[in-house]
Amino acid sequence: MRYGLILGDQLSEQISTLKVLDKDQDLILMAELVEEATYVQHHPQKIAFIFSAMRHFAKSLKAQGWKIHYQTFDRTQAAQGFIDFIQAQLEKNPADALIITESGEFRLQQAIATTWSKQLQ
Repeated sequence: MRYGLILGDQLSEQISTLKVLDKDQDLILMAELVEEATYVQHHPQKIAFIFSAMRHFAKSLKAQGWKIHYQTFDRTQAAQGFIDFIQAQLEKNPADALIITESGEFRLQQAIATTWSKQLQ
């Protein structure tokens, strides 16, 4: 089994992550995370719109037969950022690979590359 991470700005059925994953064997990870909603100040309606779009996209993928692990926004959740979220999933259920379409956000791409630099080479 492999994990595929889909971010809030990657809500497209044409994303390369979905092209690589196997619907019958792999698991898609999506999360509404405190760190992503609060690292810079956003209008609350913008955050609500992004989370709503993510939920609708996840629901659509699930209806197509994809397996989804979706974490809703929760300030009490131990995983507040993507790195913690992914590591928690890997600890619960190890995967053979983590498939991630390159993030359009430098801050997040650097965090991913720094955390998993040996695995990404």
